[in-house]
Amino acid sequence: MKKAGVIALAVAGTALFFSCGKSQYTNVDMSPKKIKVIRDFGEDASQMLLSELKSELKKALKTKGPVDAIEVCSKKALTITQEVAEEIGDIQIKRTSFKYRNPNNKPDQYEAQALKFFEETLKKTGKLPPYYIQKVDGEYRYYKPLKVQPVCLTCHGDPKHMDEKVVQKLKELYPQDKATGYKIGDFRGVIRVSIPEEVIKKSCL
Repeated sequence: MKKAGVIALAVAGTALFFSCGKSQYTNVDMSPKKIKVIRDFGEDASQMLLSELKSELKKALKTKGPVDAIEVCSKKALTITQEVAEEIGDIQIKRTSFKYRNPNNKPDQYEAQALKFFEETLKKTGKLPPYYIQKVDGEYRYYKPLKVQPVCLTCHGDPKHMDEKVVQKLKELYPQDKATGYKIGDFRGVIRVSIPEEVIKKSCL
């Protein structure tokens, strides 16, 4: 069952705003109403993806252990991401970072701009922005920042403190791996949710 109807109901309940302006978390001028509509779509999709990935990881760690769990993630993460996008409908989802593991998650030029925004804001203020929104080529891109959680250190921490078998498996699966050396609470990357401009226009009517 698609979740688009759930999102539509949430959007329908959005209060009407008519003033426009550029939020500190957007790259274009837009009304508070439009920002909220985009955030509703983006957060719904992001949370659904995180829930699915977390569930799959926990199951793999429990039944197969950390070494085999890496292989499960390498084969299933992108598939799960695509399935969530199809479940909601009319969107695209991607996880990306400057320190990516899978080459398919390498950031494009617009994602790189968003990642820099989060990094620079964190450096200046000590806090991660809650989101960032771009308008790019007929779509709105919603970015949700991700922090490193304790479980992430199993295969994203300092290799010196990781299981040797895990380190070896990572070298085998990802010879160009950039995604280690993290500490708890570090900025890990973002979930990008791309929503067609037409979908947002209809929701703002």
